[in-house]
Amino acid sequence: MMTIWDDELRVVMDKAQARYGDFASVHEALGVAMEEFDELRNAIHENNLPWVAHEAIDLAAVLLRLVECLDKSDAMRARSVK
Repeated sequence: MMTIWDDELRVVMDKAQARYGDFASVHEALGVAMEEFDELRNAIHENNLPWVAHEAIDLAAVLLRLVECLDKSDAMRARSVK
C-alpha cells in the first residue's frame, strides 16, 4: 500500500543521491543519520508535528539510501569493513 509519504521519501532520497552521490562508507552514513536524528529529536522536543514528520522522512531517506548503497556499491562496502 502506497501512502503520500512514499512519494515524498523517494523525492528526498533522489535529491540527496543527485547532490551527494553514494556514501563513502557506513561511517559517513552514520554521521549523516545522526545529524538527521538530532534534528528529529529537536522537532519532537519542540512538539512541532509538521517538523517531526519532515525530519522523520529525512532520517528514513538517509537510512534507506544506506541500504541501497550497501546493495550496489562495492567500493563503499570495501571501505566499510576491516
